[in-house]
Amino acid sequence: MIKVLIVDDEPKLREGMRTLIPWEEQGYTVVATAANGYEALDKFHALAPGLVIADIRMPGMDGLELISELRKESPNCHVLILSGYADFEYAKRAIAYHIDGYLLKPVDEEELINYLQELREKISLEERISEWQATEPARNTEVLLRELLQPKEGGESPAEAAGQLGLEGCSCEVVLLELKGLNKGEDSREEQVKSLMERHWLEEEERGLFFTLPPYMGILMKEPLANDSARNSLWQELHYITAKEGLEFQAAAGGAAGRPEEICQSFATARARLDDAFFGQKDTLLSGKPDNWDEPVKRPGEFEEEPDPERDVEVQLLLAVEAGSGEVARGLIGQIVRQLVHVRREETYIKDNLMRIVSSTIARLEAANPDIRPLIAGQASPMGEMYSSGNLHDVEQLVSAYMEQISGLMGSGGRGDEIKRITDLIQRRYNENLKLGSLSEIFNYNSAYLGKMFKNQVGEHFNTYLDKVRIEKAKQFLTQGMKVYEVAERVGYMNSDYFNAKFRKYVGVSPSAYRKEN
Repeated sequence: MIKVLIVDDEPKLREGMRTLIPWEEQGYTVVATAANGYEALDKFHALAPGLVIADIRMPGMDGLELISELRKESPNCHVLILSGYADFEYAKRAIAYHIDGYLLKPVDEEELINYLQELREKISLEERISEWQATEPARNTEVLLRELLQPKEGGESPAEAAGQLGLEGCSCEVVLLELKGLNKGEDSREEQVKSLMERHWLEEEERGLFFTLPPYMGILMKEPLANDSARNSLWQELHYITAKEGLEFQAAAGGAAGRPEEICQSFATARARLDDAFFGQKDTLLSGKPDNWDEPVKRPGEFEEEPDPERDVEVQLLLAVEAGSGEVARGLIGQIVRQLVHVRREETYIKDNLMRIVSSTIARLEAANPDIRPLIAGQASPMGEMYSSGNLHDVEQLVSAYMEQISGLMGSGGRGDEIKRITDLIQRRYNENLKLGSLSEIFNYNSAYLGKMFKNQVGEHFNTYLDKVRIEKAKQFLTQGMKVYEVAERVGYMNSDYFNAKFRKYVGVSPSAYRKEN
């Protein structure tokens, strides 16, 4: 609202103007009235109105004298004068004081409102110009910074831009910041953080220059960050500011730039690190340190047998969860995540595949164990939180914890009933690529020792027992009229000739002959 001061020695006129005009509808508010020029000056000093409406003739200090004093103190103050018909020629002299207009008494409401509308637009333009002039130094700084960060052909050279910014001989480093967790329509929160950042780095100008280059905010540090301690300190500084608006952020440093021409490379490096921030450490200033996504996951326990390079890790996850081996399931999720990163280092690809693997595992568990369905339904799925997460470490933790919870629902026995659990797994998962070495990892046993335990309790070697279960299932499918190659795949033999040999060994005839006889 534009503040208005009404000055007239007639009380009725003052009160009439104050109450009869819809000031607020026009964008104004009457902050005071005065009976003469001296009183008006005192209230002008105290309230700083944007518009003064003053009578031309008043006792003591008349309107012209008041305007003369106002122009000395505030050349940009807007003034409308009031005059009677008898003072018309006298009022014209006020034009020399650059008044905004004059009104004849009695005041015509419509005429005054027209003046107010014109003045409102004029004052609004003046405010925008004043704001632009106030920010022009900062704007010039941003223009020069952009010349350094993204040099353009024909533009100012990096060396010239650095010189104008007072960066001659400086070794610099670009730090970029990107806000996270903003919802649609929350631009004001982002603007507030930007304002806080600008204010903070204006006070810290000897350390760095703040800039914006959407979607980033950034600081051109006047000295490179020397070590992890300096990077951590800056991260904490940025966190303190963004936390005031309850926002999270990711930040990256682009490395030292010894010459102005290298600042653009520091900017490009920081931006690339932010693009890859999903794979970086949380709550730290990303600085190009290698992540651990390509490191092998140490499997629980020590095994003499080397892991099968063709082992299906997704099947292993299913078996581990079904066997109630939560710790192994957690390790397998870690292995799956790293395999996905190795195939494609892309956030959406990894999340989509983890979603597929978790959903498939749950569906297969429920299909073979219908009684477990209500218990699984009672566990909160991590999928929504996983998709909204901006960090792979968090995603891995969410999925691992969920698989560990489901494993806890599936596991029903202690260490003494492993063989029973293995035979139950074989009965349900005979069509999978089951191997003793893989199961030994799930149950945290040495492979050779587990094989002896199995032979002692079941009376047959693991592979023999598995073959016999598969062949019994195959006999059932053959009697239903299924083709031999379909049965082979259905019971876990990918090679039909191998299946034929196994079937003949245990049944005494070929699968085709058995189907004809039955």
